[in-house]
Amino acid sequence: MKGSTKIALSLISAAALSSLSIAQASMKMPTPTPLAVGQGKAAPGGGSFLNAPIPANIVKLPLVDSSGKTFTLASLKGQTVVIANFLTSCHEICPMTTVSMRQVGDAVAASSLKSKVKVLEITVDGARDTPSRLTAYQANFQDTNWTLATGKDSDLTKFWAFFGSSNTKTAYTAAEKKTLPLDWQTGKPSEYDVTHSDMVVIVNAQGSWAWLDLGNPNPGKGVVPPKLKKYLNEEGLHNLAKPQEPSWDAKAVLAALSSITGTKIG
Repeated sequence: MKGSTKIALSLISAAALSSLSIAQASMKMPTPTPLAVGQGKAAPGGGSFLNAPIPANIVKLPLVDSSGKTFTLASLKGQTVVIANFLTSCHEICPMTTVSMRQVGDAVAASSLKSKVKVLEITVDGARDTPSRLTAYQANFQDTNWTLATGKDSDLTKFWAFFGSSNTKTAYTAAEKKTLPLDWQTGKPSEYDVTHSDMVVIVNAQGSWAWLDLGNPNPGKGVVPPKLKKYLNEEGLHNLAKPQEPSWDAKAVLAALSSITGTKIG
């Protein structure tokens, strides 16, 4: 999803930062500024390894899955957790994020670590993304090997701010409402967008932030369900056909997971 962010400069290589800056400039996004969360190390499969503690006020933020069950990052300690941000009302990028996360979820489910790795997509739009809407969204993929989660907007803002993504609500103009595809579930015009950076992170079993990759999701041969593909605007269709660089994909996530867990996945 296009948007502004503050991403840890120390977590990504100079080449990745350069590519990110170019991509952000093309999407009217500011260049990242440093966050003091630790020194990153380039991961062979893509992204950056790090070892940054996550504060108690973040791991204790309440999240709610699509079944209505409340949980926290703290409650998942002991599991390795893959997390990406998205919203179900996205016209540009998020359906491709979900395709990629589904690929990760399917690979984990087929591995020996299926009970030790949690794959999460956490929304940036708590107001609209209720558990029932998350359920309807996931039903488009006919798969449940990964978990969708929501929460209060105030909690989600704090959660994603820690990882370097600022979520900004922006109302659509009257002209935009007329040109954007109607909502895939309600058939009504969307009233606003929530801009954010696109990223995927891994929290290790000890509860530390262990890996980061960012940029546009590249679903490869993964298929966006017809209802959600129809919901993509012109920019979204372009992103589906040719993801802008920098980008991340399921292979990078699985490579990082394999390194972090010590077990080959995917």
